[in-house]
Amino acid sequence: MYKKITQYGAKEFSFMRKLTKNALGYSTGLIAGVALFGGVTFASTGVRSILAEYANIGINVGGRTIHTSAQPFIYNKNVYVPISTIAIGLHATATWNGPKKSVEVGAPFVPQVQTGMLTYYGLPVYSGTHTVTLNQQQDIAAYALAAIANLPFYNDTRTNTVYIGKGPASGLPLSAFYDVHDVGDYARSFNGGIGPIYGWSQGAPQIAGQTYNNLDSLVWGTASSGPSQVPGVTYAMNGNFTSMTGMFGLDDASDGHEAVQLTISGDTGNGTMKTLYQSPWMKRGVAATPVSVDLTGMKLVNVSFSVEALQKNGSAGTVYQAGQTLPSGMITDIDFANVRVH
Repeated sequence: MYKKITQYGAKEFSFMRKLTKNALGYSTGLIAGVALFGGVTFASTGVRSILAEYANIGINVGGRTIHTSAQPFIYNKNVYVPISTIAIGLHATATWNGPKKSVEVGAPFVPQVQTGMLTYYGLPVYSGTHTVTLNQQQDIAAYALAAIANLPFYNDTRTNTVYIGKGPASGLPLSAFYDVHDVGDYARSFNGGIGPIYGWSQGAPQIAGQTYNNLDSLVWGTASSGPSQVPGVTYAMNGNFTSMTGMFGLDDASDGHEAVQLTISGDTGNGTMKTLYQSPWMKRGVAATPVSVDLTGMKLVNVSFSVEALQKNGSAGTVYQAGQTLPSGMITDIDFANVRVH
């Protein structure tokens, strides 16, 4: 079908670029007074009528169909399409320079993958590929995005759900928060679980015969083969949470020669830690004690343990605080179980 149209000179048709179309057998070209990529400049201006053919011409760039609001047409064996449409297909930009009456096309954007190690407070939080740039949009791995935004991250493998920031109604586990400072033999883990560097091989926490979900727990165990430091961990809460709940006790795998205590303290941002909660001293075989802590306004929250080495007759002995080394041979498995931050 042929249709007579009026050409309005450089301003309108400077946005149309010749495109090779082998199926139609047409060459590529530009009309109107515009210099593009250092090519030929035409001096024509003004208005004239042309006879153009419309043939439902599609635009395909790199195997992708590119949609355009201005329908391509054929004139004098050349196919004309909006140059801005071609630029989009090439991941480039095309702008009209009115004073110069020229089309300025940027270099094609090359999709790239950025790899490396992202750190938070000097600790690696995501290794390998963490950002992918494609179609001029940047996709960031969830863990990296959470670190950049200073928000907790949690991948709930049971429901196949990723949480950044506020979590489900049940709250987030401690593994979702960033460890900004720690002492003792505490093991950091970024794959959803928390556990000790060594000594924990008994499976899920078990206190007085009751088993708790290890995925939502902070567990720590000493090794009888050597000395171990009592741990304490400080997390970044950034004032976004109101409470922490859980169950605390001494695991059934312990040797029973100790009593343990949990202390939770917080800092609202003034640089001073204040005690928010302290559990009773817990021994093996005693049911776990419920923990409920008000975190309102807390920027940093510290979770630390204390261990009292009991005398053989069960009387009080030496108390070891977070960061101090226990005597060799003591088997102490501490459970802070079903921990959720709300």
